[in-house]
Amino acid sequence: PGFMTVASRKDFYVVSIIGAAFGLLLIPILENIKPEFWSLNIINALLLVVGFFIFANFALTIGGWLGQRMPIIWQFVKYAAVGSLNALLDIGILNLLSVIFKIYSGVLLAIFNSISIAIAITNSYLLNRFWSFSAPGKTQKPLIDKREFFRFIIVSGITIIFNTAGVYTLTTLIGAPKGVSEPLWENISKLSVAPITIAINFLGYKFFVFKP
Repeated sequence: PGFMTVASRKDFYVVSIIGAAFGLLLIPILENIKPEFWSLNIINALLLVVGFFIFANFALTIGGWLGQRMPIIWQFVKYAAVGSLNALLDIGILNLLSVIFKIYSGVLLAIFNSISIAIAITNSYLLNRFWSFSAPGKTQKPLIDKREFFRFIIVSGITIIFNTAGVYTLTTLIGAPKGVSEPLWENISKLSVAPITIAINFLGYKFFVFKP
């Protein structure tokens, strides 16, 4: 029967946007931590955007092929794509604010973190509601379902609290180790708490917010 996939044209449109956005959101992160290999110019920016655009479509193709055999894999592939964008929205916006205001710890960083993760979570709600956890054949969902949105607020609140508390603890109460720059430690701290918040979101969305 050839190469069969559950991925639709809409799925490829969505991941194309996700891939391009992923590349764009890496720019403020790289500008903040300033690794030796990085220099901000149009060529490097295009390489990031185009590279992740291609990678996202390739990953979706493989995921769609595997999802033809195991539907749970297909749903997780879509969730992972949205999760990747959300992570970069969160970290990218945080780094952008840090670059602009030169803030890498303290209460202001906690506020910046809350803003960035709130934006990422809102994006997560919309994409997961209308794409990741959307079942084929179901009627079109209204933009906002009050009961579902209330459950989303609960899960989001827990996520923001855990994430911000973790980042504040590592950046402010513990602080950057000797030899590690504040911008780099800010990102290490953010990544360190990510597995917990990803787990909270996935379980919360799957079994509480978007439950059948």
